[in-house]
Amino acid sequence: MLLFDSHLLAFAHFCIGLALGSVLYRSDFCLAGILRDVFLFRDFSLLRPLLLAVVLTMFLFLLARLVWGLPLESSPTFGRASLPGLVGGLVFGIGMVLAGGCIVSTLYKMGGGNLANAISFLGIVGGSMLYAEIHPFIRRVEHLSLFSREVSLGQTWPLAGWLIVCASIPLFLLWQRQGKMVVSAAADAYLQPWRAAIVLAGLNLAACLASGWPIGISTAYAKIGAFIEALLVPGHVAQLEYFQTSSLVVQSGDTMLTGGAGPRIDLVFFSEMPLLVGIIAGSFLTALYLREFRVYGLPPTRQGLAAFGGGLLVALGARLAGGCNVKYVLGGLPLLSYQAMLFVGGMVVGAWVGARLLPIIFFR
Repeated sequence: MLLFDSHLLAFAHFCIGLALGSVLYRSDFCLAGILRDVFLFRDFSLLRPLLLAVVLTMFLFLLARLVWGLPLESSPTFGRASLPGLVGGLVFGIGMVLAGGCIVSTLYKMGGGNLANAISFLGIVGGSMLYAEIHPFIRRVEHLSLFSREVSLGQTWPLAGWLIVCASIPLFLLWQRQGKMVVSAAADAYLQPWRAAIVLAGLNLAACLASGWPIGISTAYAKIGAFIEALLVPGHVAQLEYFQTSSLVVQSGDTMLTGGAGPRIDLVFFSEMPLLVGIIAGSFLTALYLREFRVYGLPPTRQGLAAFGGGLLVALGARLAGGCNVKYVLGGLPLLSYQAMLFVGGMVVGAWVGARLLPIIFFR
């Protein structure tokens, strides 16, 4: 792991971000779009590659534990399951459908020149700043509503992951024989979602080998908001508990490394911030290479308001749960995290609600 060399850690996450941005741009592998299409159009074509990404990541994590002894089940970025995790998933699900993107898809779409997603980006930063005002109350609710002493099912039942992987193989083989893993597309450079799923699993493993935990990025938005707020009202930032505490604590021998949302150079700054910049750069460079980059005009008023409001909800949901859909779907579920299960359950319901709201907002 590269935890004790901050520059190498930042470089590794920037490279992971570059690859992630390029792959997501070419495949348009948007988690918000996947669930939206399921509920609006009954289209499950992209849900199958998403399940492949989850199961393949689970397999790679299990191998990493055997080969390198990585204690991923007790990852420092996954807390115990609580009510804010469930509510956060619900709020996040509504927000990502309204915004037209989640924490990560907002970045790669913005890198391709989409101004609607740039508005969503501002909403996510603003929502992260808003959350800092209510953080103490949310933490009290969290402590009063813990559902389990364990972090993951893997800690309670170590063989659960292997059983899920083995049980999933026949299903994926069946889908492959039926041709359901391939999506028809006109673009020559289009990357099939099942191929993107394989790359996503590999990048998540690379992130674990570099830092010790799966890909996560939502705290970077809060840190950006904290830096902006510190320039404008430094005294107020100094009084906010959320910006003064560390959400990430890693102990190795006698050395303790910390990171959080506050306006400071720390572990989150050297991991999540380079990842965020890398995703934008990766999609931007890919769009340029494919001669597809162009700045789309500002969206209609309703769409712009929905993008900003959805971004606010995405940020509030991510902060309530302590992570976003990429962290919990592609990282937490493969580790059988209880908090991830709660978040994803709430997010699915939220996406259904968001899909019902879209026609009301845009067509009435």
